[in-house]
Amino acid sequence: MAYALSPYRSSVPKAVKGPSMVLLIILQAFVLGITSTTASRLAAFYGIAPETVVWFSQAGAIGMVAIIPVYYRLRLYFQKSDLLQLALGLQIILSLLCFTVNNATLLLVSNFFIGMLKLACLLDFISLLTDEYPVMRHRAMFYGIYYTIARFGGELADIFVNPVLEDHDWRDIYLISAAAAGICIVLCALLFHRRRTHRRIPLYQVDWLSMLLFVAAAFLFSYVLTYGKTLDWFDDDTMVYALLGCGITVVLFIYRQLRVKRPFWDLRVFGLYRQVPLGIAFMVVLYVFYSTGFLFNYYAGYNFREQENYLSQMAVITLCAYMISFPLTGWLLYKGVQRRVMLSIGFMLYSGSLYLFSHNIQTAAAFEALVIPYGMQGMAYGLVLTTLSTFAATNIPRRMNGHRVMGSLSFRYIIGSFAGYALYSNWLFRDTVTHASWLSESLTPDNPLYGRELGSFRALYLSHGMDVQHATLAAQAMVQKKLQLQAMLVSIRDIALYVAVIAAIAAVLVLLVRRFEMHEVASKNKYKIV
Repeated sequence: MAYALSPYRSSVPKAVKGPSMVLLIILQAFVLGITSTTASRLAAFYGIAPETVVWFSQAGAIGMVAIIPVYYRLRLYFQKSDLLQLALGLQIILSLLCFTVNNATLLLVSNFFIGMLKLACLLDFISLLTDEYPVMRHRAMFYGIYYTIARFGGELADIFVNPVLEDHDWRDIYLISAAAAGICIVLCALLFHRRRTHRRIPLYQVDWLSMLLFVAAAFLFSYVLTYGKTLDWFDDDTMVYALLGCGITVVLFIYRQLRVKRPFWDLRVFGLYRQVPLGIAFMVVLYVFYSTGFLFNYYAGYNFREQENYLSQMAVITLCAYMISFPLTGWLLYKGVQRRVMLSIGFMLYSGSLYLFSHNIQTAAAFEALVIPYGMQGMAYGLVLTTLSTFAATNIPRRMNGHRVMGSLSFRYIIGSFAGYALYSNWLFRDTVTHASWLSESLTPDNPLYGRELGSFRALYLSHGMDVQHATLAAQAMVQKKLQLQAMLVSIRDIALYVAVIAAIAAVLVLLVRRFEMHEVASKNKYKIV
């Protein structure tokens, strides 16, 4: 049987292929499940606990990682055009269901499958983009270019979608998702023929049990981190059972990967290639600093919630930073700049960003004061992520690259991202309680400032017709509210300063890790240098 060498129709000009893949990648950024912005609206609309929405919103990342090994098998069975059309069609169906069906459970569960379908499409679009631009076969240029496109699409989606959330029904974003997936279907139908390009490999070789164990472990891990603050961690039996279940499923998963002939995730990649465990470990470190965006967003959400376009303004700042940092880092690495130097600069940018942020925290802030810290955060992320991805992926053979990708995304989007959110949300909660307790101790009749504030609010409420007793109670409640605000701002400042110091230490220590230059020393490598 003769197979087509290219998935494209013969009538498609070469000059169209690359830009079409770029457009498809950008359009996939508009296919949305549950975002951080929609989570609060969903919780309020359906009366669901915020922790439940956060837990299910993280399902998108779990689905995105879990589909990787399966999709590599699916693409060896189905024709490329059919598989893409199926994935994109399911995206449209899920988006329209989320828009039309008034059901919270559907919205929450669909996020898991939308994450799966998005990555399934992106894996093909990325490989086709790389085929069109040979320079992307160098790992530094690949990540510099791909991350630029992907992050451009993500921030562009935020810029256009956030006004919809602010001015219209929040479920309207699912119409945008359906429209984006629909355009992708049309483009794929015009670009790709329906002839087979490879020999069909049966699907019985897919290890579905391992996939189930992986998903179960990830959901239990996410549950522990998400509900820890609400259930007071392991004082609650549910948390103990969840952690125990997570540990058991992880052990079973690892045992199965070491025993089966065709593992779902070949864990040997960590032992065979020294750059993989080191690069992935530092990706977790990266997400300790990347997750400080929680503090930025929490602070901005309080100060600028009356300004309808502040979310889009934040996205514009981040977009500009990404458009500089990702391609610049890829080009510098391609030219041979040491990875240790790039990582050190990235961590120093995080340190500087957090330091400036901590000194701009106040109750009446101007958005302009956050422009430089937000920009430095974006620059730091682009520098560090591109460098670590390049390091971890260099010289990994094609047969093991999918397992390396699985490791990279698992540690970034599941372990690093989930743990980072839990770290800062719990840290902020506990610090706020502590600072509020300290501040409350000064609210005594002998404190002249407290007396003036209380008198001012009491007079305000008396002028609105309240009696003395109720006016006093309302004034005390208002003072307590201001005290909680002050405690929260002090806590954010302290946390930002602590993490700024840690980032500065990381910037120094990373210069001592000589293994980051292992690919430049040919005598110590057992495989060909790219």
